[in-house]
Order: sequence, then C-alpha cells, then structure tokens
Amino acid sequence: MVVSARAKDGTTGGTASGGRRTHIIQILRDSKKPMSVVEVAGIVGIHANTARFHLESLVKDGLASRQMEVAQRRGRRQVLYTGILPNQTHERAQGYRLLSQILTGMILAKCADPGADLYEAGLEWGGYLTSRPMPFEKLAEDEIDRRVMDKLDALWFAPELLATPRPHLVLHNCPFAETADTCPGLVCRLHIGMINGSLAELKSSQRVVELQPSLEDHCCRAWLGNADELDEASVRITLAEPDLGTAKAS
Repeated sequence: MVVSARAKDGTTGGTASGGRRTHIIQILRDSKKPMSVVEVAGIVGIHANTARFHLESLVKDGLASRQMEVAQRRGRRQVLYTGILPNQTHERAQGYRLLSQILTGMILAKCADPGADLYEAGLEWGGYLTSRPMPFEKLAEDEIDRRVMDKLDALWFAPELLATPRPHLVLHNCPFAETADTCPGLVCRLHIGMINGSLAELKSSQRVVELQPSLEDHCCRAWLGNADELDEASVRITLAEPDLGTAKAS
C-alpha cells in the first residue's frame, strides 16, 4: 500500500501501531457516550499518552470530535472524544452492505462450492494487494509480518499479531461483519484466502490454518501454521478454542 493512499483516507499511518487507530475508531463508534483518554487507554491496553496521541490524530483527520466534559464534579474537566465515522445507518454504508449481501447471495445460489470459490478469490486478491518484494528479494518473516499487518490495517481489520499461546492474528474489526453474520463461513473464507494469498506472494513459511470468528465483540482470531502442512480443504472455521496442546506452531 502506498503511504500517500493510506494517509488520504485518514485511517492509518502505516506505522507499527498494529491497527490501534482503527480499533479506537471502532470503540468510539460503538460507544453510546463520549469517552475520555483514560477510558480508551484502558480498553485498548495502552498508556494514556499513547491513547491521547491517537485520539488527537483522529480529530485532525476528521474521524473524531473533541469536547470538554460538562462540569458535574470538582476539579479539572476531562476532554471527551466522539467518533464521527459513518455507522451502518449511513446511506453510503447501507449501499455497500446491500451490495455485499446481493453478491454473497448470488454466489450461494450459483456456485457449487461457494466457500472454496471465495477462498480462491481471496488468494488471488491477497497476492494482488500485497506490497510485493523486488525480484530476487527474500524477505525475513518479521518483514513479511509487517507488510501483511500494514495491509490488513489499511483495509480496516485493526490487526494485532500475537505469539502466544501460538502465533495468531487478532482482527479487532470486520469490514463486512453484517454480511458475515448473514452468511457464516463464506466471508470468513474470503478473508482467510486474502491473508494466505498475501503470505504466499511474500513467500512466507506461514499460513492461516484456522479462523475463529467473533469470539467476542469485534474480535476474530486467525491461527497460523506451517505452509507445507496446509491443505486448502482443511482450513477450519470454528467457534471452539483450538487444541493448543497438540497444535504445531509455525
């Protein structure tokens, strides 16, 4: 992703923040009341100064508004933040939601194996969207991780990469959550394909082998395994916790 394109939509800075800005946008959007720096920092698990930096950046980019707390107690008033990202009732968001539901319904009706077809489409698009290496360039796994995280961040997944209990991605936001709820498994397979397509294009030794969708609000987990052991037909989508004692780390 070209940095100027990321900056243009005001969503991320393409930094090592691992999707925190997108995560904070989601938190502000879902909150029924304005939130303080301390409240946001506590939910995201970051220092208050870091939360303030992200919140002020969102205000600057037009994705949040700032207001002073109404004086109802003694002491210094807090600065409160409200998300102004269009929610699902916004007419443009409704249009994209309707389009995704129409296309998903058509795929269900017309394709013999819609899950496999969407996975293959995801593979193609994942490779296309990836910041490809130069000819003869061999990337280290940490650089591959950075590029994949940057891409998922720019696509509003708000990703986080964790090493324990075994390597996995936490996706704090699903851009197509409502369609995924309507057609469970299909959108998830598209997303798995996109991630695996990017990993394959970058010649990573890792692939997503299991996805746990929406175990909690705005939180899916994509578990990583060795690419050599992956059979596309065996990629699992499950609501159960994986067997961490027998799972192989990548």
